[in-house]
Amino acid sequence: MTTPLEAYAVIDGAVCQLGRLGTRMLCHAPIATAIVEFRRGPLRTYVREHPFGLLPGIPNLYCVDGANRLLWMAEWPDASDPCAAILDEVDGELIVKSVRGAIVRIEAETGRLINWTDRIQAAG
Repeated sequence: MTTPLEAYAVIDGAVCQLGRLGTRMLCHAPIATAIVEFRRGPLRTYVREHPFGLLPGIPNLYCVDGANRLLWMAEWPDASDPCAAILDEVDGELIVKSVRGAIVRIEAETGRLINWTDRIQAAG
């Protein structure tokens, strides 16, 4: 069995790449408050920060490359309803959920909004 050379974890509110011995190799500090969730994608990492502390209109979902440089900030449909969970990445789309339950689809390469379904619409 082959184990990966490094692992990732949220430590002290930052996404850190850890070496085999558990040492921090590379960390991405949060933009404003604290990183609460991340998901590794191909050549990138999707990051969700705690929404409080961000300037109005700044989304709490963004993407960094392998060197932890900002690639994009999500084009978010409703500034009053921040991202609550990163659900999946399917066929080049990042699927996330808002605090109020809306399902938001974002282009994984650019962060552009593809569409979003309000919680009420999703319920049918």
